This record gives sequence, structure tokens and C-alpha cells, in this order.
Amino acid sequence: MSLNGIDISNWQPDIDLSAVESDFVIVKTTEGTDYVSPVADTQIQQALKLNKLVGVYHYATGAGAVDEAKFFLSNIQGYIGKALLVLDFEGEAIASGPTYAKTFLDTVYQATGIRPLLYTSKSVVKQYDWSAVSNEYDLWGAQYASTAPTGYQSEPWEDGTAWGSFGKPVIRQYTGYGRLPGYAGDLDLDLFYGDKDDWQSYVNSDEDNTDPTPSTKTPIVQYSDAKGNRAYAYTHWQAVTGKPDVAVKSDLTKYQQKTDPLILTSPNGTQYQLAVDDKGVLSALEVKNA
Repeated sequence: MSLNGIDISNWQPDIDLSAVESDFVIVKTTEGTDYVSPVADTQIQQALKLNKLVGVYHYATGAGAVDEAKFFLSNIQGYIGKALLVLDFEGEAIASGPTYAKTFLDTVYQATGIRPLLYTSKSVVKQYDWSAVSNEYDLWGAQYASTAPTGYQSEPWEDGTAWGSFGKPVIRQYTGYGRLPGYAGDLDLDLFYGDKDDWQSYVNSDEDNTDPTPSTKTPIVQYSDAKGNRAYAYTHWQAVTGKPDVAVKSDLTKYQQKTDPLILTSPNGTQYQLAVDDKGVLSALEVKNA
């Protein structure tokens, strides 16, 4: 399964995305620490309204990895969780090497929980050891067969060599001379190796995979105290420390036992009397003041 898409910037200010067939659109939003594309928001909003998959990218200049990342984040807050995030690493930034790129990527990840992609060319991949980056982030790789105009391709040309430690890119940009109905100029054409769910996995925060609903149950832990007596607690930490929250009431006629009853107070203030049968099965009965 694969998806066809385009990446655009201020160089395509008048593009009507409703007229151009694409599964996804990746939009340039920022550059360096002081440039915001004046058409980015319009392009992103139209893509979202058309239910296209969306990505946003920052063009690095080498002005400072952390500063660039913070500038990028400050201008895409409304699209976090809606768009795939990308660092465009080319031009003057290349001289700063993988450490610079990883610092940017790490800064974005630490702030959002989302792992951005690295965009760069195959020649740059071969120029450095990218293993520290590829261990944590995936690649949007660029390599062109020629400058000849072309439409979408399902199997773009490859030169037969590997993409370094990345193995292969998750997105392949295979031309800057794409021609599609609905737009008169050249377009960058891209192929995403996956389906919509795969794309969404790059949009979501790693934290989205955790259960957002806390348990409403109060766990009861049985343990032995320092004297070897059986005792109970409603957290493992209390069991370890031997200090369960216990409340003893003398007027529990309805629940009277041979000895003073053991009462636990739950986190929400509800009190329970604990009882154990001859088989060691623990039960809890809510204590009411009536």
C-alpha cells in the first residue's frame, strides 16, 4: 500500500488543492528563526477541509537547532496532532551535520511526544553517519532520476544503493518537476510507503498510546506486618511500608466482629470494613453511618 502526495511552499502561493489530486500535502511553514510562510496557513487549512493527510515542515538554516525548533513549534501549535512534522535539512544547514539535526528533532519530540521525520537527499545521507538519528527518527528521502516532467509514479527510480542506516525512506520525493492536472507549474511529487493508518502513526504523540482513563477500582493488597500478622493495604506502597490507612469505629453494631473491625479509607473518602473467610478470601463491605 502506498499514497501519492505533493509538498508545497510559498513557491506555489496560488495552488488550488481541490483541483490537484493527492492523498497528502506537506506544507512549508517556517525557515530559520524569523521566516513564516505567508501562505502556509491557507494551504494547510484547505488541505484539512479537503480531508487530505497533512504534514508541515521547517527549513533549517543553521541558525541554532534549539532556537529553530522552538520557532517552528511556536508557529504550528494549532496543527500539532493534526499534521506530520518534518525537519527539512538541506542547503547551508548540511554543514552542521547529524548532531544539529538530531538536536532539532529531539527538541520537537520532547515538546510534543511526536517523532518528526528528517527530510534530506540521498547524497547527504551518504555524506555522514546518521545512525544516532535513524535509531529514533525516520526519513523522507529525496532522489531524482532526471529533470524530465513526470506524473505520479508507483515505483520511482532507484540507483541501487542503500539509504545508509535508515534502510529506506518512509516517504520518497522522486521529482521536483512533477506535472499534475489542476496546476500549471512544477510540483514536488512524493510517495508514502504505507496507508492512512501508518501516516497517522507519525501524526500522533507517543503518549496517545497510553490509556487516558485512570482506573476507578481500589486495589487491596494482602501482606504480613513486621510481627508476621496478616494485614491489608490499598496500595502496594503502603504494603511495602506497612502503613495502610486504617480507621477504627466502635459503633459498628451492624458489622460487629469478635475483635475491632479493620476499616480502610479509599482515596475518595469511602470507608470499607474488611473481612476474611476461613479460606483466606478477602471481602469488603461499605461502612455507612446510618
